[in-house]
Amino acid sequence: MEIELTALEFKLLVTLYDRKNRVQTRSTLLDDVWGIQADITTRTVDTHVKRLREKLEAARDYVETVRGVGYRFVGTPDEATLEARHPRQTPF
Repeated sequence: MEIELTALEFKLLVTLYDRKNRVQTRSTLLDDVWGIQADITTRTVDTHVKRLREKLEAARDYVETVRGVGYRFVGTPDEATLEARHPRQTPF
């Protein structure tokens, strides 16, 4: 399957993947991906992560939100998250 990403989405994904299992703050991502050094609150990172997850579809759970801190790419998505999003169907 091929996924079309913008240059920024690709850079964001590569940055998170290269730092797998390490939390990246929104500020760090703004600086490293966008080249913006900002001390202000911005939804730029959140908006791009949301769009990236939509495009990744089933693989979206690899990009994990660390509430109040930022994001990280995980080696294995949390099983509870996967089950909530993709519940197993049990026969009657």
